[in-house]
Amino acid sequence: LRWFSSYLSDRSQSVLVGGQRSTPRHFDCGVPQGSVLSPLLFNIYMKPLGEIIRRHGVRYHQYADDTQLYISTPRSLSEAVDVMGRCLEAVRVWMGVNRLRLNPDKTEWLWMLPTKDCVDCPVWLGGGETTPL
Repeated sequence: LRWFSSYLSDRSQSVLVGGQRSTPRHFDCGVPQGSVLSPLLFNIYMKPLGEIIRRHGVRYHQYADDTQLYISTPRSLSEAVDVMGRCLEAVRVWMGVNRLRLNPDKTEWLWMLPTKDCVDCPVWLGGGETTPL
């Protein structure tokens, strides 16, 4: 366990380009980028996120640090927006508690509706608004 602790905390990192090394940058915590173990450890760390998402009746796919949430429902659009909004807020809260941040600027909605049903449905996400594409 001490090895894992030393691997994940109190590290420094620098970059070597063209024989020039950057100034080392200190990291209190996190998985080292580019390490063979990093994807596995990240997936283990993020496992509880799937349980939170499923609790809201939402499905998801994850690839590395990208997560896609989706709902397929005959329910009303406003109900789907409410469900997704509550789910995203729960995800945002969990991420904050676990020293991660959900970036509203990188969060997108994709609605697939019959043209006659299309409306503008923004969702508020931690003080930022995300709107359908």
